[in-house]
Amino acid sequence: MIVTGKGEGSGPNAGPRVKAHPRGNRKYPYIATLLHGSVSVVSIAEIQGRLPDLTHEVELSNLMLAKPKENALFNGRPNPIHHVIYIIKENRTYDQIFGDLKPGNGDPSLCMYGENITPNEHALARQFGVIDNFYCSGEVSGDGHVWSMAAITSDYNEKTWQIAYRGRERTYDFEGEVLGHNPLTESIPDVDDPGTGYIWTDVASHGLSHRNYGEFVATHWCDRGTAGASPKAGTPLASQGACREKVVRKGQPLPPNVGDPRGSVSPWPWPVPMIAFDEATKPELQGHFDPKFADFRLDYPDQLRADEFLNEFNGFVRARETGQGEQLPQFVILRLPDDHTAGTSPGMPTPSASVADNDLAVGRVVDAVSHSPYWDDTAIFILEDDAQDGPDHVDAHRSTMLVISKYSPGSSDHPFVDHNFYTTVSTIHTMEALLGLPPMNNNDAQAPVMAPLFSGRGDQPPFTAIYQNRDNGLIYQMNSPKAPGAKESQRMDFIHADQANAAELNRILWRDSKGNIPMPPPRHVVFR
Repeated sequence: MIVTGKGEGSGPNAGPRVKAHPRGNRKYPYIATLLHGSVSVVSIAEIQGRLPDLTHEVELSNLMLAKPKENALFNGRPNPIHHVIYIIKENRTYDQIFGDLKPGNGDPSLCMYGENITPNEHALARQFGVIDNFYCSGEVSGDGHVWSMAAITSDYNEKTWQIAYRGRERTYDFEGEVLGHNPLTESIPDVDDPGTGYIWTDVASHGLSHRNYGEFVATHWCDRGTAGASPKAGTPLASQGACREKVVRKGQPLPPNVGDPRGSVSPWPWPVPMIAFDEATKPELQGHFDPKFADFRLDYPDQLRADEFLNEFNGFVRARETGQGEQLPQFVILRLPDDHTAGTSPGMPTPSASVADNDLAVGRVVDAVSHSPYWDDTAIFILEDDAQDGPDHVDAHRSTMLVISKYSPGSSDHPFVDHNFYTTVSTIHTMEALLGLPPMNNNDAQAPVMAPLFSGRGDQPPFTAIYQNRDNGLIYQMNSPKAPGAKESQRMDFIHADQANAAELNRILWRDSKGNIPMPPPRHVVFR
């Protein structure tokens, strides 16, 4: 007997829904309802004589028999990369962003946030490589962030995220949090931890430096007060950080570490929440995260996250130029979550504003790195933690992926297109290979590295960020109370990633982008 948890696989979501939901409350299938397990009964007598051939087929399918040269970074030349920056975004499929990107395998009819909204990501793909066969290993943020940091999930995670995502039956017990509290501060083991550790564990245990900006870090906000004590959970009242203001309104000065220029007045029409304090949710991250960097919150602009990251990055540049002070760590994790969007919730940024804000933040980070002395020895990886079941004509797991370095092949005039099959775990294996780290588990050990993306001559020019959506005001647009889906969005939970009903949120985002054009149901065929 052969048993699989997700054996029926997945597929594209570009066709009409065939069967209506029995309760009538869902317009199209949700990813959790499409992941069916399987039980196969195989006759031993029937396969006994074919076992070597069948085993060989499995090994080929899992790329376990790939020739070394096929996985050789830099075509076997010495590895010049000494720093890796790993950017984690939230919940977009390939077609949602790159459906209009002509060199790749996209469907323009499913493109919701094309080049007019994401000019930086489109320009980055053309210059550094179009990757159109990349798939998120996770289905939702609950497992997606673990896959993105560990190349595996825990047994607890795989058995509980579906329950957490089918309604309000459970809290968001992921990314180191349980019942809205941090077990680490109480020395309570986290049952959700994967047994083989996280990538920062791999980095630290092999003597490399690392820095974290917002990933597996819990931000406490001035306007939300302190979390209440939970005697049942054994957690006390959290201490409150110093807050001069709960929020900063339009025209009021921002904190001195953010804004353009720093400390300038806020241009955002909605109140921008202020950070009280941050705390790591994993022991290896203590002392290795930026306490001024915000985690997931959708009314906190990604521009401010980019501002704070660039504050520290500019310090690393000065240290390299002068030979004094702390230089760029060898491994950096940077969370930029606002492309998740808050739907059409009144008083929140519009979906297009959120995605455009995220796009510009990405462009600014790459601009800064590529114009710095670190351009010679740094690689940047940019992915979504999951694809949130959005529309894609190939598979609902297919997502955007950017691999950026001085050694990328192709050019803006002649884009390089990589059609090779990659997943989140391929990204982790590639980063490990660049930093000289061993794999954490069997998943990343077997995943193919992204060798074609490092096959260039090493002469890629710096990237210059495109500010059109700041200059035209798109990133400052706010939802009105009469926006389509405003009432439904207002009832959604956007405190944690993916706590809003994904099916309903996707329907709202589709209508906001496409009007009355019918939305295709999620499609799942690649993950089989």
